This record gives sequence, C-alpha cells and structure tokens, in this order.
Amino acid sequence: MSTPALQCPGVRFEAGFLRRLERLAVRLVAARNRREGGGSAALAGGGDEFVGYRPYRPGEDLRRLDWNLYARLDAPYVRVTRREASERWALLLDSSASMGVGPPGKLQAAAEIACGLACVGLRQGAEVLVASEPASDGASVGVARRATDLPGLIGFLESRRARGDAGLARLCRERAFPADCGRVFMIGDLLDVEPSDVLGLRRPGRELFVVQVLAPLELAPPAGAIEWHDPEGAGHVMVEVDGASRAAYERALELRLEAWDELAARHGIRFRVASSAEAFEDVVRGVLGA
Repeated sequence: MSTPALQCPGVRFEAGFLRRLERLAVRLVAARNRREGGGSAALAGGGDEFVGYRPYRPGEDLRRLDWNLYARLDAPYVRVTRREASERWALLLDSSASMGVGPPGKLQAAAEIACGLACVGLRQGAEVLVASEPASDGASVGVARRATDLPGLIGFLESRRARGDAGLARLCRERAFPADCGRVFMIGDLLDVEPSDVLGLRRPGRELFVVQVLAPLELAPPAGAIEWHDPEGAGHVMVEVDGASRAAYERALELRLEAWDELAARHGIRFRVASSAEAFEDVVRGVLGA
C-alpha cells in the first residue's frame, strides 16, 4: 500500500454545502435557545437589551450570575445582552502540509468544520474570523460579519492549500486574532502543538475549543508494508506495520490524546478528536455540546 504525500492538498465544497450549513445552524441555534431559556435567534445588533442566557464561563465575575435561575436549575448561567451576543469568534485553521494527508483529506474536513462553526456563530450574531497561513493570494484572514458574508468565507477556505510546516503553533504564538474574541477554536491535526501551548490563549470570559482532525489512516494504521512520505519534507521510508509496531503506535496516540483530555478537563477547554471521514455536522454538534 502506498501513502503519497499531499494526497488531498486542497479544499472543494460540494454543491448543496450551503444548504447543509443553514440546516445545521438553524437546528443548533434553536436548540440552544430552548436549552438556555429563550431569547431571539437573531442576536445581532448593539445595546444592552436582554436576549437570553448562556452558561457561566470559568473566570468570570460571579456577580454576573443569575442567582434565581441558578436556584431553579442548579446550574450557573449569566444574562446575555445583544452587545455581548454580537461578540467575535476566532477560528484558527491548520493548513500546514501534514493536513494534506488522507483520504478523506484533513484540510477538507477542517474547512468544513470551520464553515459549520462560522455559520452557527453568524446565526448568533457573532463576527467570525478565520485565520490560517497565507495562501497564494497572500490572504491569511477571512472575515464574516453577517450571513450574507458566508459565501465569501467559503471562497477564502477554498483558496487554502496544505503546504509548509507552519501550523497552529505559529497562529497561537502570534495571536492571529483580536484580543476581544469571546470564543477561539483551534482546528487541525495538532502535530506541531503541545497541550500546554494553548494556555496562552486563555483569558477571563473566553471559551477555548480544540478540534483534532486525523485521517482514518492515522487513527488506525493498516497492517502490512507502507511507503510513508513525510508531507512536510522530501523524505520517505518503507514501514512494515506488524502487530507490535501497530500496538506501539496506538499506545503513543492514546497517551497523546490523554494529555489533551487532561489539560482540557483541568482548564475548562473543550477538546474533541474527529476523523476526517466524519460528517462535519456531527463534529460541530459535539464541539458545541449540542
């Protein structure tokens, strides 16, 4: 079996993808409104008008809690105004060469997940920014402020190519998004990121989400001889995947995922592993706790 480098280097959305995004966003926002006590599904606009509730975020001022709701539900919630609901979401997308591994391609899957999250954010009145390594046109940030901007964001994502060795680590280090973003999502294979690297992105009132996208080949390597190419270099090597080497790989992957799970639980970060073969709707629902 041969696993060529950059087997799935690009992003291309199928016909009808926009309709899938809209169906997902409508259902998730409606479910969120029912779960959190109501409020308008269209949260855009400024002002201090009350529009609903959201879960309390670790580190926020306890004076923001709605104590009456806490007494009824035995769960902490804060009141949400239109000004707060119209916050910014930042999506950090890994487009390094390792994201070209597949099939299905990891970059394709990550872009679909990013679109799903962006559509939900726009439905909730948020401004959405997607940051990645610059493409051939030099663009490194795509911005959408309203639902009508979504096709432009899709175009930005379709211009991404898996290349180079700069991934999420650089985006984290350089804070490639405004400081006032209330939600920050990291989407990639995390090969260049250690769990502790994300702690610098934390701040009071901000929610962090980490989505690790791995190809089926990486989650469960097939047995037999594999010509393994380094996607971020020119080297390749023949690897014989026998029972012992497969067990060692699976144990190393398990330890890596346990480290992310432990960090996420300790610091209130949402972490999810997704196969690039998984439907993006299911991943988005899982990431947002729907």
